[in-house]
Amino acid sequence: MSADKQGRPYAKVSEIGRGDRIELDSGFTCAAGESIVLYSDGLYFPCSHGRHYLSGQEKDGYYVGIYKL
Repeated sequence: MSADKQGRPYAKVSEIGRGDRIELDSGFTCAAGESIVLYSDGLYFPCSHGRHYLSGQEKDGYYVGIYKL
């Protein structure tokens, strides 16, 4: 899955790294719609639950529900 239902492309795994700014879709209860900067080589962002790692969103070379800004 490379895009959402409206055709907006999800972030490619190969194009995301530490310091990049991302936006989350409404499926993220901890930070939906927010513009977030990624931290560390482990690629996570802080959220109301602690840390949210991108690895859980990875599918077929994309981060589902995550958009690169």
